[in-house]
Amino acid sequence: MTILGVLFFSSQFAQAAEPELRLSPRKIREEVRAVVAAQLEALRAGDFATAYDFAAWGIRRQFDVQLFAVMIRRGYPALLRPGQAELGAVRDDGQGTAQVMVTVTDRQKSLTAYRYWLVNEEAGWRISGVVREVKPPRGDI
Repeated sequence: MTILGVLFFSSQFAQAAEPELRLSPRKIREEVRAVVAAQLEALRAGDFATAYDFAAWGIRRQFDVQLFAVMIRRGYPALLRPGQAELGAVRDDGQGTAQVMVTVTDRQKSLTAYRYWLVNEEAGWRISGVVREVKPPRGDI
């Protein structure tokens, strides 16, 4: 994980062991996927302000929208390129933490996989961290 990945990854998870996750019920799957898809759409459009709106409070506390944009451009360039994004299985812990694998395929058919972490805040599910995966877990894509 890059330094940017460490910064973007919420301190909530960086200090704690990975929570035990189970396949999410339909409502959670739909909500989580909608948030991730909307942020991806905003990033591809270059609309960092809208993409920032989907960030969790912990991320927003650490970064303003300008620094968020720099971080994405430098650490997550595949998320900005046109192509296809496939969202894998959504898993959650039943207590407000969820994750979903996202595989981005660019025009040259190059694959990049990311593990998205989300937390359920007052305003709904928000993205609390994104980690580039060298090899995604089996069965997630």
